[in-house]
Amino acid sequence: MSKRIKDNTRIKRKYLVWLKDAKGFSESSIDKAASAISTYETFLKNSDFRSLHPERVRSFKRFLANLKNQRTGAKLSEATSDAILRDVKAFYMWLADQSGYRSKLKHSDAAYFSPARKSDQRRRGGCWRPHPSPQQVCHVLLNMPSETVFQRRNRALIAFLFLTGSRESAAISIRLNHIDLSARCVHFDGRSVNTKFGKNFSTGFFPVGRHAISILSDWIEELKSKHYFGATDPLFPKSKVGVGQSRRFEAIGLMREPWARSSQAAKIFKAAFVNAGLPPFSPHLIRNTIAELAKDHCKTPEDYKAWSQNLGHDDVLTTFTSYGAVAAGRQMELMTGFRRNSGHVPIHTNSDVIDPA
Repeated sequence: MSKRIKDNTRIKRKYLVWLKDAKGFSESSIDKAASAISTYETFLKNSDFRSLHPERVRSFKRFLANLKNQRTGAKLSEATSDAILRDVKAFYMWLADQSGYRSKLKHSDAAYFSPARKSDQRRRGGCWRPHPSPQQVCHVLLNMPSETVFQRRNRALIAFLFLTGSRESAAISIRLNHIDLSARCVHFDGRSVNTKFGKNFSTGFFPVGRHAISILSDWIEELKSKHYFGATDPLFPKSKVGVGQSRRFEAIGLMREPWARSSQAAKIFKAAFVNAGLPPFSPHLIRNTIAELAKDHCKTPEDYKAWSQNLGHDDVLTTFTSYGAVAAGRQMELMTGFRRNSGHVPIHTNSDVIDPA
């Protein structure tokens, strides 16, 4: 192994340790940063991290624009490319302060990794995104099969996400003792549940209908009475795979372990919507559904604060900036109503002037 490769490996490892111990990043965030740096290393072809100049960064951006996803074969999305650039930029900002690199790198050099401002603005913008309506989610739940234990588990997962607005990573790490059915709430304990930033908060079930509560309650009762699950067992256990009656490997029961990754929950969620004749919505979009539902129930600032807090947000603006955008058609409809209700009299009376109402 060449000295350049050893130096790159050593400093990269030091950076990842710094992210964990000094910045408190989660394992998933550290893995994401490591993957981004590895992508840049592939582009460098084992060149030293110290050899940085603007043209090389521009070449790297062109490299990303043509890079393909290994699983799908499609080009990387703009969001993925920008995320890689941000992670590599953060690495170089840190690298410029390290002994042996300070004389070669400057913080201004790292700025060349910044994504284009237009694409970054699109990422930050609070534009309305298509998401399932409450009626569509209810339709999915009513039409999901429930003959097998795996089908009932999957149906309960969607009911849980609808009732709590939970992120799928948190949902799959929930244990039975985190749920209080009598109080209709869930306690997200950051010490054992994979919440964002390890936050602790409680969520009362959102008012989405009794059918979702019934599905979740029946599933919990089945876990306890038929599968003898206890308080520390997962609410959504992964399938046990073995040789079935067909002499092929198949799901033959439930394990007392949760899914390791949220991708399985996302796959189940999307499949349920497709099977119901709807678009393959992402489970995270349920949070947009919940934010939209607020307008039917919240009338006072305290109402909105409670609704936002129930999603685990400290600031009510987080809820409506990230998830509460208004659809363009509805925006125009509301603005028309505002003009009509204002009593505004148009200054112009010529027939060729459009009435602002």
